[in-house]
Amino acid sequence: MGHMKKYRCPICKTTRNVVKFGYRNKTHRFFCKKCCRHYSFNPCFLDKKQIMIDHLDGLSFRDLSRHHNIYPMTSWRICREELRKLPDNNQFTFKYCQNYSTILVTDGKYFNVINDQNNRDWILLWSFDYFHHDIPIIDIVPSESYSAWARFFSYFRIIKQNPNLLICDDNSNLKMTAYNKFPGVKIQTCHNHFKENIRRNLNVRSDNRYILFMKRIENILGHKLNNVDINRRLFALYQDYRDDPVAISVLTNIQRNKEELLGYRGISQAPLTTNIIEGMNGHIEQRLKSICSFQSVTHAKLWFNGLILKRRLTKFTDCKGKFRYMNGKTGVSRTKKDGIDIPSYFT
Repeated sequence: MGHMKKYRCPICKTTRNVVKFGYRNKTHRFFCKKCCRHYSFNPCFLDKKQIMIDHLDGLSFRDLSRHHNIYPMTSWRICREELRKLPDNNQFTFKYCQNYSTILVTDGKYFNVINDQNNRDWILLWSFDYFHHDIPIIDIVPSESYSAWARFFSYFRIIKQNPNLLICDDNSNLKMTAYNKFPGVKIQTCHNHFKENIRRNLNVRSDNRYILFMKRIENILGHKLNNVDINRRLFALYQDYRDDPVAISVLTNIQRNKEELLGYRGISQAPLTTNIIEGMNGHIEQRLKSICSFQSVTHAKLWFNGLILKRRLTKFTDCKGKFRYMNGKTGVSRTKKDGIDIPSYFT
């Protein structure tokens, strides 16, 4: 004759007085005669890793509770528990990776934290190895200050990565820090960001006056040109708009930033834009829409750390053009140290 498995009462810590008390939502209910308290035990196996992965894919705790038939607070505890088990992304890089290329694409992604006392958006600072599609370093900071970027780039000295070319938007703090931390580095200002700043200053979306002028600027900054062609086209623009102070200020700004707009020269297959990391920003934004915002900076750090690690260990499926060879491979597989096996954290 079989016997009931003994479950310990969470109040008095004994099993002698515990009896079955039916079911509720497929969950066993028990009653302790000594404490006169009811409690539950779920014999069904919960795939905690899958719950964490669903959360990283953008499911909120309420959505997780409906999907996995658990309470929202239970989903929060499971996600927190599983995310804490993951290694720190930067320490993971230091331990397992070293084979990085010399082209680094860097950007910041803003996100909202509800319980921040200063009511400010926080920023994910991160970089993308252009040829290997890996994400070696991340950091969560309250602002894109010089000190924040200095700390971020200091990690690259620890992993012994010294890029020859850094592609970024027109952020003065980022550029000054990069020049300081990586002597001899070239900086390529993202052409898309630079052109968008010009469009905003000219109000081309609401005013037709400078549409033709803007198209000619886009034609110049949309291709890799040598010095002769760029100077010829800029001089032609100057000749046509020499009496327009607004147009002249734009051309002056281009001339002032010319070296950083042409940073790609002399570096094979160097990109003109930060599109590769902007695409990742778009994926993150889609996940953040369903999550809405984070309750604390602590959970935001855990979530982003888990998301980046998951991205690094997930095989690419939709790479195109010169990166078609990356399909079926992970970013870490291209950068890991020789003779080292990477642990599996998400399977």
